[in-house]
Amino acid sequence: MRLRLAGFLVVAAVLAGCGHHATAIPRLAHVPPSALGRSFLVDLSGKPSWRYVQVLYREAVAARAEPVDVRAAGGGAAVTLAVSDPAPFLKHRLQRFLDRTLLAHRENVYLRIVDGHGGPILEWSLQGTHGSLWIRPDVFECSPIQPISQAYGVTRPRCPA
Repeated sequence: MRLRLAGFLVVAAVLAGCGHHATAIPRLAHVPPSALGRSFLVDLSGKPSWRYVQVLYREAVAARAEPVDVRAAGGGAAVTLAVSDPAPFLKHRLQRFLDRTLLAHRENVYLRIVDGHGGPILEWSLQGTHGSLWIRPDVFECSPIQPISQAYGVTRPRCPA
């Protein structure tokens, strides 16, 4: 009898969505673009690459991120992802996403990561020889994407993940 009850509780918990995997992906239908994102999208031209968009969507979901906006055309790609756990995502899952999608190897790249409420976590772009990077200070040390140089004497909090 106890074994049946335990089995029933496990099935009920799974169906109810208990566990970290069930709540890890936020559901955001739209996040307004930032000024940098708008300017990048204006310059993203060429024939749309639907196959690469599918790769980006698949790998985003595998990384437990919500692909809010994904576009690819020519040699460029623009991706906005929403995550409910910013520090663990940056520390443990972003590098795999970048490696599996080869996003950093594109000619022009825009990556924006927001939290479950649309708040900014990371914004990175490369266009030709120019680039920009902004990372929210409390998760700065978690990111595999880091600036080439930093101001001397600046200390940042340790990664909470």
